[in-house]
Amino acid sequence: MIEAVFFDAGETLLSPRPSWSELSAEILKSRGHNVAEDSMRSAWRHTGQHFIRAADEGRTFSTSHEESKTFWTTLYVDLLDYLGIKDPEAPLVLYETFSDPENYELFADSLPTIEEFNRRGLKLGVISNFEGWLKVLLDRLGIRELFDVLAISGDLGWEKPDPRIFKWAMEEAGVDAPRSLHVGDSPHFDAAPASAMGMHGVLLDRHDRWTDVEGDYPRVSTLGELIDLVDGLG
Repeated sequence: MIEAVFFDAGETLLSPRPSWSELSAEILKSRGHNVAEDSMRSAWRHTGQHFIRAADEGRTFSTSHEESKTFWTTLYVDLLDYLGIKDPEAPLVLYETFSDPENYELFADSLPTIEEFNRRGLKLGVISNFEGWLKVLLDRLGIRELFDVLAISGDLGWEKPDPRIFKWAMEEAGVDAPRSLHVGDSPHFDAAPASAMGMHGVLLDRHDRWTDVEGDYPRVSTLGELIDLVDGLG
């Protein structure tokens, strides 16, 4: 029986408004660079290698402000190079844009799902590779008080897929792995490592990004599907 549900934050509960690609395109357009929507989406997919490479090399990217700024501005340089854009100031502008809590919103299915699990009396938590200002963002979105546990890498110093951040979250919630479920948008940082811990890892694939990745864990396309999934684990 599931007693605790843990959520990733970015691209699981919340996202930049209107999206990473669209907001990036708006910022670049304001600087005189017109980028087609398909090209921007392709560029963002290309930058995913930065996260996987950091994890493979044992590097973190969100455990301090300085570390995060260096990581993200480097990523934005690569993003612009991929797009063929020469604009030395744009990486910092993008970093500041995506570090502003005012530029984020909840997915439409986030609050109803959280509230349903709260109504059922489940422990709820966030396990996220994010700077400490995630707490400010959750406050602004009106959901911080709905969680029993906030396992944020910027506060704890561990990043997914490090088992320590999952273990800490479960200990804080007072549950063991077989009674815990973790859902997130990455097979590499969410579903696979949670499953390896003995948790019920779930991949949230809202946009069919991971059709070529196989894994021994369930997949959902919306958070609402989690409700039936939890019922099935009964």
